[in-house]
Amino acid sequence: MEPTQRNRIEELREDYGKLQAFVAMLWAAKATYAKCIGVAVLVAVVYAFSVPKQYATTVTLAPETSNQGIGANLSSLASMAGFNLGGMGEDALDVSLYPSIVASRDFLLPLAQIRVQSKEEGIDTTYADYLKNHQRTAWWNLPLKWLFSLLPEREEDEAASSTTAQSSGPRRLTDDEEVQFNAMQNAIVCNVEDITGVISLTAIAQDAEISAIVADSAVKRLNKFILEYRTAKARNEYEYITTLTEQAEQKYLAAQARYAEFTGKHTEVYNPRFKAQAEYLQNESQLAFTSYSQIKAQQIAAQAKLLESTPVYAMVESAYVPRRASAPKKVLVLLAFAVLGGMVATGRVLYRHYLA
Repeated sequence: MEPTQRNRIEELREDYGKLQAFVAMLWAAKATYAKCIGVAVLVAVVYAFSVPKQYATTVTLAPETSNQGIGANLSSLASMAGFNLGGMGEDALDVSLYPSIVASRDFLLPLAQIRVQSKEEGIDTTYADYLKNHQRTAWWNLPLKWLFSLLPEREEDEAASSTTAQSSGPRRLTDDEEVQFNAMQNAIVCNVEDITGVISLTAIAQDAEISAIVADSAVKRLNKFILEYRTAKARNEYEYITTLTEQAEQKYLAAQARYAEFTGKHTEVYNPRFKAQAEYLQNESQLAFTSYSQIKAQQIAAQAKLLESTPVYAMVESAYVPRRASAPKKVLVLLAFAVLGGMVATGRVLYRHYLA
């Protein structure tokens, strides 16, 4: 055997001996491991059962794509490759903006006024009142909550809100509205898959029924928001043409009534003056009818355009009341604390052996 191979074998034996000694050292400290892991597991159990349960309801939507033409096809191919070609489609409200819309104040604050009910908890109130007065908290937060309850309530919020409502400037949120917004921003989350564009909206609450109600209401509001945006131009055009159609119809009916009234009163058809007047009223009625017919055709076309621009969403998964809590995950908490206890025990053993 060559000297190099012999030295290599000796090094391996030495390393194996050190490993055996290290394992033996850890095994000798099994009581320390048992104590640290036991304490960690006990803390994990207390923590897992002290944190209030949370239930998550997820609604999934598949939106109808509104992009058409070559530009839309190029945009779709680019999105599959991981690129975003802005401006290729006609719709300024891209699906990727939906999470930002759901997280905005204009979207969330009106949801605070929806009614939420829970038969199990006996709750029937607004979502804002539920977030403010019906939230359970861990026992270690109770002293801090009690201290905050002793502070005097601010009376300037109502005055500021009324002043802002009377003025034409930007709205100023009260403290309660700001707290509600922060709570709802964490409780209502929207995600969009990059390739498929499938929209997932999740509502989290401490009650299963309320989480389903909030998710359903949030999806309806999102549908209404997108519907109003995408049909705004077509709807305004339709309403304008409808007004013109009603005016043209009134003019036609008035002209027709004048012609019928004149011909009913004057039967002297051979009188040139009466005949000329009758022809004039008849032509006026015919022109009014032609104008009315043309505008009516435009109204029908505008209505068809409005229906064409109305987005359609396929409900992949509607809101269901969850049967199991989504958090806290007790098993994961237990494992995490057990690993942490093992790490602490290892640190203590190494410190006593090498540094103490």
